[in-house]
Amino acid sequence: MTTNIVESVNAMFNVEREFPINARFDAINRRFAEKFHERCMDLIDSPTTFVPSALKFFFQNLSTGNKLLAHQIANYKFKIIGHGIVTIDLQSRSCTCRVFDLDKIPCPHAMAALRVQYGDDFGRRIYDYSSPYYKVENYIIAYCEEIYPVPSEESWEVPLEILEREIPPPYIDPSKPEEGGQRGGVESGIISNEENKCSL
Repeated sequence: MTTNIVESVNAMFNVEREFPINARFDAINRRFAEKFHERCMDLIDSPTTFVPSALKFFFQNLSTGNKLLAHQIANYKFKIIGHGIVTIDLQSRSCTCRVFDLDKIPCPHAMAALRVQYGDDFGRRIYDYSSPYYKVENYIIAYCEEIYPVPSEESWEVPLEILEREIPPPYIDPSKPEEGGQRGGVESGIISNEENKCSL
């Protein structure tokens, strides 16, 4: 997988891209049905509250937060010292580093503040300051929908108003020349073979 979703999907369907359009959509449907089922079953009996990818950040932030000093300046408000100074407001779930605001998981500064705020109850309360979207139960709900294969065209029930609808041809602006109307230099033979050679 890559960070670009389009590249990731293209890589998943590298072979299927050569299929006829109907077969291609069937392959896409089948692959997503498999993925939804896999992801749902992966965490169905999970002993953890949060998904593993979120827990990884949790523990990284927790470890870094243990090295920071938290000074309480008001109820739920702290100044955190260590690699610079930041201010954190637990009530609004906001930190001047902006990580807490954007990721919705306590950043290292928030971890340091939560330790001071809740003391012995700290380990349980840190989950209350994270987005519920990271919870296993919500992850399972997101992938619990079943994806069925598309039935054959003969069994489709298409409403009459759709069948009778006339679809007009696409609009073509008369003021613009048609694309492909003029040949480029290579096609028209203007550019010689010498100019057409690769320079590498």
